[in-house]
Amino acid sequence: MQPVTHKHLPKLLSPAMRIFFGSVIVSAVLIIIAGAISIPFYFESSSMLYKFGADKTLLRSGKIMGLIAACLVILQAVLSARLKFMDRIFALNNLMNFHRITGIFIAGCAVIHPVLIFIPEDMTSIPVSFRYWPEFVGVFLLLTISGIVMVALLRLKLKISFDRWRIMHQWATFSVYIALFVHLLFVSETFEKGLPGILLFCVIGFYALVFAKVRFKTIMIRKKPFRVSSMALTAKDAFSLKIQPDHGKTPSYLPGQFGFISFKSENISSEAHPFTIASSPSRPGSLEFIIRTCGDWTRKIGEVQPQDPVFLDGPYGLFTHLRCQRKTELIMIAGGIGITPMLSMLRYLADTGDPRKIKLIWSNRTRKHIILADEFDSFEKNLPNLRIIHVLTDGPAGNKKNKKLKLDQSGLERLLSDCSKVSAVFVCGPPLMMKDIGKALIRIGFSRRFIFTEKFSL
Repeated sequence: MQPVTHKHLPKLLSPAMRIFFGSVIVSAVLIIIAGAISIPFYFESSSMLYKFGADKTLLRSGKIMGLIAACLVILQAVLSARLKFMDRIFALNNLMNFHRITGIFIAGCAVIHPVLIFIPEDMTSIPVSFRYWPEFVGVFLLLTISGIVMVALLRLKLKISFDRWRIMHQWATFSVYIALFVHLLFVSETFEKGLPGILLFCVIGFYALVFAKVRFKTIMIRKKPFRVSSMALTAKDAFSLKIQPDHGKTPSYLPGQFGFISFKSENISSEAHPFTIASSPSRPGSLEFIIRTCGDWTRKIGEVQPQDPVFLDGPYGLFTHLRCQRKTELIMIAGGIGITPMLSMLRYLADTGDPRKIKLIWSNRTRKHIILADEFDSFEKNLPNLRIIHVLTDGPAGNKKNKKLKLDQSGLERLLSDCSKVSAVFVCGPPLMMKDIGKALIRIGFSRRFIFTEKFSL
């Protein structure tokens, strides 16, 4: 195949532009939160006018905690909306992980908020009276937020399937937004009029726009379906799924990016799941996903039939070698099915005749778990500066390409002894593996700045 250029690929923001736009967005969020925090100081409610000293400080602090939680709840809508411009700056997987951390912080603020409010009021409970209905809305809000966070953290232990959790999570979060706006409007006179009231209705309008954008995107995705063109077993417990668009071309994407796919099939549920696009943009016409059967949903992937409709939301992510300089040495470390973004990159590198030095270290349980073994052998022929090292964690060591090694600090130090410390290192695999390898690489002397991982938690 003749070398091709990547002029047709999506444009990546430069590191400087990502830092600039990221700083602008973070600064805007902090300014909004600072503005919300100032409300109890400049727009005091009647309940604060008759409080002094420590009681006033506690009451004001309680209101501040509630307003911080409210601001972060609105931020959650942005973080989970899969906005392309946010993905190009922060990477969607990072946004979703931050979404989880923010949810825990919101729950903490929501718990502290009523405690600080009740202490100066000498209250231990809310009187059962209709006049306190906005406070009971707040109780519902607190319980719902706490429930959302607890179920999300304990879903696997509670043995709640992803599709059932997703539906519960969507309805619960929608009820949180409705309860939040009602609670803010009626729990005190602060937001009834004036600047705070105007700002609250601006926030409600903003949320409505984000919600409408998400719904519109969903409708457009459903109007542009793909079809399953083939489904084949490519290794032990791993299937190669290829899809083609019903109309038009495949979307433009970068090697290593991922997308959310969902099916309209009698054999598998319809919720969307994220998977790396394992094919290369240098080979247009279809997209390939390689999926290992390791969960309730993926165990049914082999039952998908040719011509079943597929819906794709993507591409997303910044886990690609194209973010590096053209001559930068590449190190790829994969665990199991975490090879898929590297597969996309290697296919592209081979098709474009890339001459740079590349080392791939790939850990699998056994030789039977190695996907597309023949194609990886061909990479070493088409990329003369590529070296592949297989690491098997179960069974006897194989030939020289399948050394029984450990990817700990000493093992990595030996495997990477001939690699430049300013190489770009891409690590993808189980979360604990990525964490341990990242720490080991830094101790060996690789720069944290050039270690790229893709951890995606739903």
